[in-house]
This record gives sequence, structure tokens and C-alpha cells, in this order.
Amino acid sequence: MFEDALLDSSPRQKSVLRRVHYLFSAFVGTLLFVQGLYLLPLVFAPVGLRPLMIAASIVGVLAALYTLMLSYVWVDARQQNMCAWPWVAVALLLNLPGFLIYLVCSAQKTGDWNRAAIPLAYVAESIFVGVLILAPLIYTQALPRTLLITEIHIAPPPGPPPAPPARSHASPPARHTRVDPFIQPVIIPPTIARYEDPPAPPQTDGQVGTFIPGMIPGVGGPGGIPGGLQTNTGTPPPPPPVHTAPKQQLVRMGGDVIAARALYQPRPVYPQLAIMAHVQGTVMLQAIVGRDGTVQDLKVLSGPALLVRAALDAVKTWRYQPTLLNSEPVDVQTEIDVNFNLGE
Repeated sequence: MFEDALLDSSPRQKSVLRRVHYLFSAFVGTLLFVQGLYLLPLVFAPVGLRPLMIAASIVGVLAALYTLMLSYVWVDARQQNMCAWPWVAVALLLNLPGFLIYLVCSAQKTGDWNRAAIPLAYVAESIFVGVLILAPLIYTQALPRTLLITEIHIAPPPGPPPAPPARSHASPPARHTRVDPFIQPVIIPPTIARYEDPPAPPQTDGQVGTFIPGMIPGVGGPGGIPGGLQTNTGTPPPPPPVHTAPKQQLVRMGGDVIAARALYQPRPVYPQLAIMAHVQGTVMLQAIVGRDGTVQDLKVLSGPALLVRAALDAVKTWRYQPTLLNSEPVDVQTEIDVNFNLGE
């Protein structure tokens, strides 16, 4: 049908294009298909091999049809005794409109208007179908006007605050803010305050006084009664020893060093929303590798927001070789970089 409608160039009903033109167009389409496999990843980043093959195939088919159209204009113009180079340039610059212009001019010269009417009908039908498909996608259903005309009553702003009561000239007592040493401060203070507990009062089990041998403490005055027990109640007993737990050691180590100790390190799952938005980059995390090699206390330092959750879920499952210090396993504080690349 294509050959009967577009390639009948004269009353002799003889096809314009030959086999060599079809072979040349197929060669050009194959060449651009192969080039598209290498050049398309530089223009955009298709996810996977299948989208890349589809995009390269579309480029190859369009190049073959374009070459076939230019071959037809060249051969048909020479058969109609028309100057071929200007019409090839028009078709090359204007593409399909230039080809239709050539068909109208050649039909006017030969008197065979079927050669131009049928392609124009195909183009008009394609434009009409495209408008029917794209119009609902561009112009969506409008919102009701009643929602746009709804009045919104805004309350008036409040008045100025009342004046504070008059204060006496006496300076208020200084207030000392209590600082909890177990709560992390908002900002780092320039100096470290020292907190010392007040001395505890002496603990006495009886009356404190001068110890006299043979006196009963607490009877008959400060000295007691003769014949009492020889005890000294003024000196408190020593406090029991306090066993403090050994302080947990924390060693800081670089990310490259700790990465070499990885035993189990699965790659993170690339979020589908980040793939659609073509978001890639590096998520930097701060973590503590425990004595058993597990990752603990993860904190996000930097990175794209769409990739943070995937990086956290993946790093939580990583396992490392325990770090030894003096033949004892210790906790290690380090920074972990999780790279997301669409090309991988």
C-alpha cells in the first residue's frame, strides 16, 4: 500500500525506489541503532538494558524512514526533470512537511493528484487521532466554581499584650538554673562547669565528747560515769568500698579502614521514586560498630532525602570483623558512605 500510494511517480505506474534504496535505508537505520546504544546513555540515563534497546530501536527506525524519504525525493525529482538538490534540501530541513510540499508540487506538474492527496489524508488523520489522545491529558477536568468562590472569614488580630505590673526597686534574688548533667546541651559551652557535692555531715551513733577510759558515755555529763565501756562513739565507721564498673572504651576509626573489615555488606535497594526522579548521590552516615561486629547508633550526616531510608535499612544489616585493642574487643565509631548510582 505504501508503494502504491507514495511511490507511484508517473502514469507508467512504475515504482520509483529500487532494492538498493531499501538496502541503503536499512544500513543507515542499523548504523544509527548501534550508535544509539553508545550515545543515548550520555544524553539520559535509561534504567536497564531493555529501555536502552527500545530507545535505540526507535532511533534506528526513524533514521531508516528518513533516509527512504530522501531517496524517494532524489529519484523522483530526477525522473520528473526537476532540480533534485533543492527539493532534497527542503525535505532534509523540514522533514515531513517538506516531503508533503514536494508531493504537492510534483502532483501539480504531472497532473496526478493522488500522489499528494493520499499522504495528506494519512497525515491529517494521524494529527486528528493524536489530538484526541493528548487533549484529555493536557486539559483535565476543572474544579467546581463553588469551591473557588467560598468565602473564608479570618478573625481579627489580637490586641497588644497588657502592660506588666510595676516592680519594686529591690533587686530580685539571683536564680541559679539547675543543669542536668545527663541531658545533652543544645550548644557546646566554651567552658566546662565543675559540680562538687557539699560535704556530708559527720555520722555519730552517740554523744561526741572527750573519751575517758572507764566512763559510760552519755551518763552524767560530757565525760560520762566511771566504770563505763571503753568505746569511742565520735569517729564514724569508714564507708564501704564502692565497686565502679570499668569505663567502656570507644575507638574512632576512618571509613576506609572499617570498610576493609566488612564481612557481610549487601547493596541497598534503589528506591523506585528516586529512579523516576533520576536522583543519585552519596549518603554519609555516622555509626558505632559494636564489639560483636553489628552496626549500632546510626546517624545521618548528609545525603539526598529520597535515598536516606534505603541507606539506613541496608547498613543496619551489615556485619564487620570486631576490632581488638590490647586483645580485647572494643566499640568503634566511624563514618560510612553509601553510594547510589543509576548507571550501576
